[in-house]
Amino acid sequence: MPFYKVSKLSFFFIFWFNLAFTQNYPSKNYTAANQLPNNAVRSLLVDSKHVLWIGTENGVVKKENEGFKYFFEEDGLALNSCWAIAEDENKKLWFGSYGEGVSIYDGFRFKVISAKDGLVHNEITKLFPDEDRMFVGTSDGVSVIDVNSFKVISSKTSSNEQLLRVQNFFKYKDQVYVATYNNSGIFKVSVENNQLNLIKLRDFQHLYSVFVDQDSIYSSHKGFFRKYSLADFVNKKDSVSAEKIGYSIIWDYVKSNDDKIFAAAWGIYDTNGGIYEVENDQLISRATEFDILSKEVVSLAYDAHFEKLYVGTKDAGMFEVALNPQIKFHEIESQNVLGFANTENSFAVLLSNSIFLKKAESEHSIKLSQLKAWQKNYLKNTKLPLPKHKDDFYELDYSTKAEDINFYDIKESQNIYWVNTNIGLFAIKETGELHRYLPLHSEEINFTPKGKLIETNPYGGVRVYSDLDTFDYTHFDQKAPHTPTMVVGSCRQENKTYFLSIFSGLYVWEDNNFESYFKNDIWKEKKLKHITPLGENLAISNEFGDIFIVNDKTTFKVLRKIPRAKIQGNSIAFLREYKGNLIIGTEKGLTLYKNGRFIFLDKEQGLVQPLLSAKVVKNTLYLGSLNGFYLVDLNAITDTEALVDQVKIKEISINNNAVPVEPFLKEDKIDLAYNENTILLRFSTNAHAYPRKLKYQYRLNPGDKWSPASSKPEIFLPFLPTDDYNVEVKVFDESTGLSYTQLLLKLVILPPFWKTWWFSLLILSFFLVVVYGIYRFQINQTRQFEKQKSLIQKRFEETKMEALLAQMNPHFIFNAMNSIQYYIMDKDIENATIFLGDFAKLIRLNLDHCNKPTILLSEEIDYLQSYIRVENTRFNNAIKVITEVDPRIDSYETEIPTMLLQTFVENVFVHAFPKSIPNPTLKVSFKLLSENDLQCKIEDNGIGINNDPTNKLHESKGVNLVKERLTLLGYDIDETLKIISAKDQGTSVILTLKV
Repeated sequence: MPFYKVSKLSFFFIFWFNLAFTQNYPSKNYTAANQLPNNAVRSLLVDSKHVLWIGTENGVVKKENEGFKYFFEEDGLALNSCWAIAEDENKKLWFGSYGEGVSIYDGFRFKVISAKDGLVHNEITKLFPDEDRMFVGTSDGVSVIDVNSFKVISSKTSSNEQLLRVQNFFKYKDQVYVATYNNSGIFKVSVENNQLNLIKLRDFQHLYSVFVDQDSIYSSHKGFFRKYSLADFVNKKDSVSAEKIGYSIIWDYVKSNDDKIFAAAWGIYDTNGGIYEVENDQLISRATEFDILSKEVVSLAYDAHFEKLYVGTKDAGMFEVALNPQIKFHEIESQNVLGFANTENSFAVLLSNSIFLKKAESEHSIKLSQLKAWQKNYLKNTKLPLPKHKDDFYELDYSTKAEDINFYDIKESQNIYWVNTNIGLFAIKETGELHRYLPLHSEEINFTPKGKLIETNPYGGVRVYSDLDTFDYTHFDQKAPHTPTMVVGSCRQENKTYFLSIFSGLYVWEDNNFESYFKNDIWKEKKLKHITPLGENLAISNEFGDIFIVNDKTTFKVLRKIPRAKIQGNSIAFLREYKGNLIIGTEKGLTLYKNGRFIFLDKEQGLVQPLLSAKVVKNTLYLGSLNGFYLVDLNAITDTEALVDQVKIKEISINNNAVPVEPFLKEDKIDLAYNENTILLRFSTNAHAYPRKLKYQYRLNPGDKWSPASSKPEIFLPFLPTDDYNVEVKVFDESTGLSYTQLLLKLVILPPFWKTWWFSLLILSFFLVVVYGIYRFQINQTRQFEKQKSLIQKRFEETKMEALLAQMNPHFIFNAMNSIQYYIMDKDIENATIFLGDFAKLIRLNLDHCNKPTILLSEEIDYLQSYIRVENTRFNNAIKVITEVDPRIDSYETEIPTMLLQTFVENVFVHAFPKSIPNPTLKVSFKLLSENDLQCKIEDNGIGINNDPTNKLHESKGVNLVKERLTLLGYDIDETLKIISAKDQGTSVILTLKV
């Protein structure tokens, strides 16, 4: 079908539905039971920022998106009773009280002007802004106030003793006029040379309001209104005549973007008031469509940006009506809309008790009785056997009455509507005629790509019909692994027909056969419920609310999964497609998804549950519901741009105390003390048609994670630590699927004084002074230590020299020289030479070792052996000498202190062996006690040591020097040196050293 024909048909159906069924407009009612302080709403104004101001008889309300702020006398309002509201060119709000003058609000505070400031009267009835002036209508005259200087000029006529009660102002050709009540009429307001004069133009009795519409003007009177030419009206032409139109008393008018004029009516003592539309110079009640039942409507306001009508009443609060909603509801009284279908030239609606068909030239309503008649006629004339349970059919109950017929679904195939019911399957032509009836009971049917009927049965397998006239079919047994069972959904796409089972997953009809994706291990997802084409792909949901986007062109592939957490609602009712957008219906509303963007529609846009059916036709989504259906303009929803482009701070509390907002708005960065660190920020976006769709997140600095989403436009920051913060807000708009991010506030939580840089510097300076003092003390201590160390070192060297001198004592040298002399005199030159060589070597070793703190064990052994040879020579080598070294000891790696062992060996030769000792023996041994402990042992079998304190061994200077050296080296003498001896039992000297 050519595009222009489709577009024309789509437009026709939308237009037809608007005519055929009553459209209801989404509306909200605000009363004293919820958001208003009083049910009498005397005045309304939508300001330049699309903020709604509501004047009641007990205070003023500011409605900004879904936020409500209240103003009363204690906040600076002159009087709680507010009868008039206006906005001047400086964006200041003016509130006219009925008794205490005018209150002017600059966004932060109020200024009051009353009779004592020159106002003609304190009872304010109307306010009219005009450039830099505000015209103030009162119960007795007019005042004009300069909006910059607030200078007041007042006047009232003196020719009439009656009060000059102002009902309205209007402007024509730069001239302001005022309409008054009683016998006063219409006046021209003249302001010259700081003088205000009212020049009477017309007499009118009981004039309640006037409204200018282009070149016409409406004047409202008691029980009727008239329409005049505006030029004739102000030029006092007597020829002006106008018929009485309508009824009741009209107190206010507004005009919408599409030139509709709405009127607020209250008959005072009559009950003919309400909300009306002035159409073709007639009053048409809109109470039903707008769901406004009040008969006392006194004020109106219109938001041209969002196309919303605000209706104020004296008894029922305020009503908000969306005049051009995204979602339009069309009421069908006492009928539920169960399904939609369309062909190229017609449209069908499945209602709870009928089928409605519409073509361009005709329409048909098929009642339940007609369906029953068709069934009876088939039963009467058919010669084919009726389906039975024994043949695996879902057998029909042919006694079912017409009123008990239930509809399951309606589908279209080859320009025929197929209606599935509990009394059989009806194929109906576009004209409303029966194409055929089939005695089949199936809750889910579909067709092959070639148009063959596929009948599913929960327990009896599946049938594919090749000839419906002869009832020829192919039966696929329910026990076969690839036969669909418990089918709950189906769809066709190109050369495939898909079926979903709640228990066994996805099936496909292709090439005259069924295939189970679960049985063939292609896709193991089992509990599937809804399916729809999505471009070249498929969208399939499971029973738990997850949705899978899959491609089955060549090979089956799951492209992505949309988890249930991303979709608002727990149970999916249907899936549909629109230009690549996936439409998801749940018990909470409607979600449109495309490329990661989620758009959500619900009752805020006028979509009320339950949703019983859905159908996309061209750019419109039809949604069946109780007592009617919805029309959703999908283009308007998917093509929308961002609606949020600013965020502003409205309230700030620090430590639970409200603070002025102005400094935070003026300063680039706010500094707060360390104990002013619990902050509550309340903010708002620019005006939004669906403020409940806004979700807010924040973060304290770029790079931080965003907070969880909240529906409240506020940020609570408790106990902020000292730091710099750049508070950002991200607003996600569910109605568009778009988000907006803005830096909201820069603030610094200052540190306490003990964490400031100067305090830290002071502490650092003090610390440096202390450290310097400690350093000087340590230097002195070190000097003292070095001094002590030098003394110890000096004493250590002295000890070494004394040990050397002790070893090389004159007696030893004298004895050695005598031995040499003896050998020479005895002409024993060989022994003399040997002895002299050993003696020389011993002296050289003494000189080498005296300058070393430690020597190798091998060197110590060599030294001792040289010394023993020298001493033993004097004893004619009568003493047997044994030297033993533990094989575990590496004598060439092990070091010991110098000049420790020789003294004890010397004592053996000097004291241990008198001539009475037979077989004198000296044993020197080295044993490794542990990895770090070396035992040096010198044993003899000499006379031993008695307890006589005069014993020379105890008085040996060499032994005392050894003890002193060990002490200087850090050894415990009692643990390190042990001398074990007894009389005639020999002596053992055990020295344990660290290696």
